[in-house]
Amino acid sequence: MPDRWQTYPLEFAGGLISNLSPLQHGITAPGSARNLINFEPSTDGGYRRIEGFEKYNTNAVTGQNNILGVVLYKDRAIVARDQSGGNPKLFAGATTGAYTDLSTSLTLGASTSRVRFVRYNFTGSDKLYIVDGIGYPLILNGLAASDLSQLSSPSDIEGASHVAQFKDHIFLSKGENLIYSAPFLDTDFTSASGGGIINVGSDITAIVPFREQLIIFSESKINRLVGSSQGDFKMQPIADDIGCLSGDTVQEISGDIIFLGPDGLRTLAGTEKNQDFNLGAISKPIQKQIVDLTSSNSSFSSVVIREKSQYRIFGFNTNTTESSSKGIIGTQLQTAQGMGINWAETTGIKAYVADSVYVGKVETILFANDDGYVYKMESGNSFDGDNITASFSTPYFPITDPRTRKTIYRASVYTEPQGSINLDFNLKYDLSAEGVIEPETITLSNASASGGVFVFGNSSSVLAHGAEINNNGGYSAGVTSMAVDNLSTNDIVSGDTFQILVGDSSSANFKKTYTLSSTPSISNNATTLSFSPALAANVVDNTTDNSTNPPSNVMYKDASIIFLTVNLEDATSTFSGESLQSIFDTQTQGSGFTVSLQFESSGTTPPFAMDAAVLEYGQYGRR
Repeated sequence: MPDRWQTYPLEFAGGLISNLSPLQHGITAPGSARNLINFEPSTDGGYRRIEGFEKYNTNAVTGQNNILGVVLYKDRAIVARDQSGGNPKLFAGATTGAYTDLSTSLTLGASTSRVRFVRYNFTGSDKLYIVDGIGYPLILNGLAASDLSQLSSPSDIEGASHVAQFKDHIFLSKGENLIYSAPFLDTDFTSASGGGIINVGSDITAIVPFREQLIIFSESKINRLVGSSQGDFKMQPIADDIGCLSGDTVQEISGDIIFLGPDGLRTLAGTEKNQDFNLGAISKPIQKQIVDLTSSNSSFSSVVIREKSQYRIFGFNTNTTESSSKGIIGTQLQTAQGMGINWAETTGIKAYVADSVYVGKVETILFANDDGYVYKMESGNSFDGDNITASFSTPYFPITDPRTRKTIYRASVYTEPQGSINLDFNLKYDLSAEGVIEPETITLSNASASGGVFVFGNSSSVLAHGAEINNNGGYSAGVTSMAVDNLSTNDIVSGDTFQILVGDSSSANFKKTYTLSSTPSISNNATTLSFSPALAANVVDNTTDNSTNPPSNVMYKDASIIFLTVNLEDATSTFSGESLQSIFDTQTQGSGFTVSLQFESSGTTPPFAMDAAVLEYGQYGRR
């Protein structure tokens, strides 16, 4: 007979680890993960189901094959895409309306595979420098076709593949050459004006400003440029035996630089003591996933999500479906051992190019692939309407002695929900070896009788952020403002987001997210909300006012507004007085020498975090 029940608490922390043996993993890091897909290690603790993505603009960019580059500039997405015959063009698009052709008379280099950008401002005007590795660079100074110009000299810059701004110069890379402009001049590369060329001895794969230096990556070496002008520019070596395989994986995050090297993801960390650099491989805990990512994909892209201290890298293969496309998440966290990175995987985000930038207080993350659409990451609760499938499995941990059998009688799972949760929970024993009896799946759900719990506001808010649409006659698709009744807060501002509810949370009508384009003047009735994008057709179709049979394409006044962001902060408080169940207590079955907790979810519910679990168990004595 087992001894009396005992308690085993387990904090979910440490992220994905795949370089340890099963027993070693379970003993040394029981709260980490042997599988962590579409969960992100959170700066608030635990593992959080990632946000979704949706189309930045419901219109596709004209052309074929991959979108070759994307950047956010002057509140527009600037997009490069191939046209028939291998002649790519540039387009500008807002969140609504068709994309505008910017290159009616100027085209990018024929058959280019990647277009790169840098935002800069030398004279008080925000500009965009554009290179494609084939033709001469382009400069965009505005959002009209007439604002696009192309350099025609010197020949050294034709075919430049990377671009950066450093010390008020434009820097371009072409093969082994680093070419820079005169100070504050984006078209003059002459030596007489202060421009020049530096040969670094190997083909350049990336250039990125970092603190007071320009870091120059090659495939087999890394250099830095110090100084501020032609007169004192000096090249210094950082590493002669390692480099960067893909320049589109280089990102600065939290005072450091991450890049993809030949042995995985690495950091370039400066030490203030001697103003030198230490190179460190940081992806050893997930080397298996890194090898899989690099071996199964032909190109890569990356972004940083600054408010989460997070780096994301995505692999791209034309032959890989969107649902099978993989990436890796690295979240920088403070631990007892100092700053470190916890890892996870993504599945279902297919990104050939990506960009992230702050617009005011809101961070916008864009990406694109070969379907012609630009997508907005960290937006919505689905993958553009498809379910987000997420899974998390702990290692097989022994609890106490790995050679004594334990019977698990009860489990308490601690979560941090933002809305409805529906999880499949399993106990897996003894490495799931052949012949091991596996208990049945347990469903953990906090869905309410009314069909779901909706959340909005911040954790300190006591406001009820909800309203009913007041239109009487109905709104049709395409409108960008509407009146609402009974909006019970004056705490919303331009940039806050909401959804329009005309069904329950599983309805397709609950998937479109709208952003306030201005701060409304709040009144008890008929508050006007101006928003973008325009009201979508799927939101207004087939709605009813519970009393009549309305015409198609009209939304009636029984629809509701649900705020997702208030004062640009994610929602965490409750709607309509319902409390969110966060602790799930369940009886369990089975016994073994080691046990693993396994969680899976698939749906379009709001994100939630997995924080901890407590197991109640009995242990057999030695015989």
